[in-house]
Amino acid sequence: MAVGRELLPPEQADSWGEFHARLEIEAAAPGSPLIPLWSGAAGLLFGVSLICAAYALTDGRWWQWVGTLALLGALGVLAVRAVDRADRQRARAAELARLNDAWLDHLERSTRPR
Repeated sequence: MAVGRELLPPEQADSWGEFHARLEIEAAAPGSPLIPLWSGAAGLLFGVSLICAAYALTDGRWWQWVGTLALLGALGVLAVRAVDRADRQRARAAELARLNDAWLDHLERSTRPR
């Protein structure tokens, strides 16, 4: 059983009603509770990196530059993870839309008089 799911994914539904119910359950599932934490951490890292960059520009000590670059590197990792997560969500939405269209085509073909 996948985390946060009580039913199988919508791809494994046997009927339109079951597909739609699973789709609604997946859409209503709460996201990761860590997302606001990571967003807050990214904001904090950005602010601290600006302060460190300002001190590095005024004092010019090497360790301040190293600290600034380390903070910017960590911020870059968080940004890449956020973009990957958004890409996965967009791909999942496109896949579910394609499956929805396939179900609608199937229903239209099965209810069409021969």
